[in-house]
Amino acid sequence: MKNRWLINIILLLIVLSISLFLFLKPTQTKQTKQFEVSTFSLGDFDVVKIDFPSRASVVFKKNNDAWDMLEPIKGRADQFSVQKIISIVATSSSEKLPSNDLAKYGLDKPAVKLKLIHKGLEEEFIFGTYNSVTEDQYLLFKGSVYLISGAYSEAASTQPIELIDKSPLSRSEQIKEFDFSRLEQWQSKRLKVTRNNAEWKANEGNSFKQDEMAEWFDMTWVKNPARSVEKYPLDLRIPYKSFDIHTVGGKKITFLRVQESPETQLFRVDEGLLYHFGSDIGFTMMNPPIEQPKK
Repeated sequence: MKNRWLINIILLLIVLSISLFLFLKPTQTKQTKQFEVSTFSLGDFDVVKIDFPSRASVVFKKNNDAWDMLEPIKGRADQFSVQKIISIVATSSSEKLPSNDLAKYGLDKPAVKLKLIHKGLEEEFIFGTYNSVTEDQYLLFKGSVYLISGAYSEAASTQPIELIDKSPLSRSEQIKEFDFSRLEQWQSKRLKVTRNNAEWKANEGNSFKQDEMAEWFDMTWVKNPARSVEKYPLDLRIPYKSFDIHTVGGKKITFLRVQESPETQLFRVDEGLLYHFGSDIGFTMMNPPIEQPKK
């Protein structure tokens, strides 16, 4: 009986010893070495060019810290989309391979070439095929082949029109006045509303509450991107109803009301772009909260 207890105690001590050893044993995590693709930062470049084998190149240029698309469409670029394309300079790879067999990685006939330019100096990123195991994509840069996420080439391959800013007004356009006097619902009132240091005023015979006017402007013109935007060869000889927006810098922006239902379509003349909005929000954009006179 004593021998059995002795054996049980010995076994318990062994189990406790093993448990204590495993608990105190330092955990060794395998760390995969990462290779930085480049040492550039996102702000180092002022021109972006994306080349494709079977379609027109896409070109962006920085203008006063904001990106514009120059080709194949001229217009304000979606800033986040351009930054997403450029962010390739900050990525890293678990692989850094020699470039002595480009065909092996599909880099002899690349699907996309991304060129980032600063003061005439060009850095070229070339995208190849996808790795069948990791589903990452091969990238050639400065004589080395890397394996990176395919999200970068996908961002660069987005259709150009989807890379255009969908906001009808840019952030740099500080609004001074809306002139709705040519729209039929406001012709009798000759409605014009003016903004000065966040304070709104209306022309004679029109009134509103400051908080309601501020909310209208913020929700319909500042935080209201269009559903979609398209380059549209509008026939300007058709007498569309229109309204003007004046900026603090003296710029006049004219919108033509092309359609009201089933969706609102506004054509910005200086850009040659047609903005598509839902009919409800489109109606609100052209109808600020003017109070009706008390009878």
